[in-house]
Amino acid sequence: MLTNFSCSAPANVMIMGEHSVVYGYPALVAALPPRITIHWQARADREIHIHSALANFSTSLDQLTEHPKLRFVLAAVREFTPQLHQGWNLTIESEFPADWGLGSSAAVLAATIVGLEKITQHDLSVWQRFEIGHRCILAIQGRGSGADLAASLTGGLVYFEPGAQRITRLEQTLDLCLIYSGYKTPTAEVLAQVAAAWQDRPQQRDALYHTMSNVTAQAYQALQNNQHNDFYRAVQHYQQLMQQLGVSDTTLDTIISRLQQQTPAAKISGSGLGDCVLAFGHLDKLEPYALLNTQISQRGAACD
Repeated sequence: MLTNFSCSAPANVMIMGEHSVVYGYPALVAALPPRITIHWQARADREIHIHSALANFSTSLDQLTEHPKLRFVLAAVREFTPQLHQGWNLTIESEFPADWGLGSSAAVLAATIVGLEKITQHDLSVWQRFEIGHRCILAIQGRGSGADLAASLTGGLVYFEPGAQRITRLEQTLDLCLIYSGYKTPTAEVLAQVAAAWQDRPQQRDALYHTMSNVTAQAYQALQNNQHNDFYRAVQHYQQLMQQLGVSDTTLDTIISRLQQQTPAAKISGSGLGDCVLAFGHLDKLEPYALLNTQISQRGAACD
């Protein structure tokens, strides 16, 4: 009988496809080495006790209640509740800060899903895991593509096609540099601002998303063919499209301009209006900003 185990899932970063992916277009997203780990310990009752840096919380499988900082974990538990016959203690540890925009919600969701899959003795495909997680995301946020979830589930560099229901892993290793702007606007707020700004120009908005899709596809083809200069040009083009969309503010523009002088390409990573800027290659520093040199991690969500 399973009583004690651990599972984990990687952080992730959007390489390309931000915003357009929400409307069904493809995205490139990569898993990163830092991970979120969940330690599971069986209980003799039907209670769920969650311990993390964000919150400590207890609830019951018979009447699962909410906690605003643990919504993704609890949403996944709710998906599996009919098959859970005992309670569990969950201790959550993260190797990266939640405010850096490195997909902490997707990582903890992926880790929770594979843990519950193990407990309930399911044998799910990657897409079945994704569908469970995507239901959780929609229940919590109302919208969201799940591209970050796809990368945390599979690891590696992923070409995510929501319309075709396809997750394709690329065998690529890229050196990445992430620079934190120092602030964050929640993705749901950014999406709402964009929707409001473009509500009177639906045709122009749709044309912009279509162009974003084409540039993402070009970047994917360039990587497949190991044409890195073409890939970097696509990255720069996508950043211009993010500026047109209105999600690259003065701080982000300044950081990107400095990075473009030192690296092959740089762009916003994520929804914008804060979070991180992504550059390719490694840097020693970019004062006064916090910097993380990293690379693509091939290891997806897994149980020990």
